[in-house]
Amino acid sequence: MEKGNARITEKISRLKTKEKTLEKSWSKTGNRSLLQFFIDVTPELVNAERCSIFVFNPEPDTLWLYCGTDLLERQIQVPRKSSMAGQALSSGQYKVVENLEEKAGIHEIVDNSTGFTTCNTLSVPIFNTAKDQAIGVLQILNKRGNGRFSDEDINLMLRLSGEISRYVESIFKHQEVAEVLVKIRNKIQVLESSLAKKGVKKRLDEELVASITTPKPHERIGGRLH
Repeated sequence: MEKGNARITEKISRLKTKEKTLEKSWSKTGNRSLLQFFIDVTPELVNAERCSIFVFNPEPDTLWLYCGTDLLERQIQVPRKSSMAGQALSSGQYKVVENLEEKAGIHEIVDNSTGFTTCNTLSVPIFNTAKDQAIGVLQILNKRGNGRFSDEDINLMLRLSGEISRYVESIFKHQEVAEVLVKIRNKIQVLESSLAKKGVKKRLDEELVASITTPKPHERIGGRLH
């Protein structure tokens, strides 16, 4: 068992070294601090509750969250074909959807996982620098005061999507780094869990052996009572 644990520990160490290298590379992709700044200030500019930036991943045909209000990277992933963000991406046009609390859809699953209730959305596609492919979506949730997104809101979001496009394009082109990073973290978690379970089993085995071999006060030892 000791040799097996040593091999697992060594593998975890190698994976963590690779994880740090990829994290450093991924942190330099795009401009996270600037994009997070836009996420922080945009809701106030349009009097909404939340803002999110989604990146399109063509191979699984999904959009995943890069950053968003009170959310972590990849905390949300939605299919292109049946999501509001996906509709904006596919059409290349902004999309406003209202009264979502009365409608069924992917947003219900997302709301359940995040603890947030979506009532209305404005989704704006983000294009690459050549303007010939939508590569992501900028999305605003819940206009405050039961209001509707105005033409001013829409124009502002269209301008903002253009300003952040080159950063999102960098993320779009290098997103495979993030995918590998997720896989490595999952492997580390599995290996650490396995190592922990083996540690618990070893401790229980040792306690069992100790309980069997340790003489009780009333037992005979060497032919005498103690």
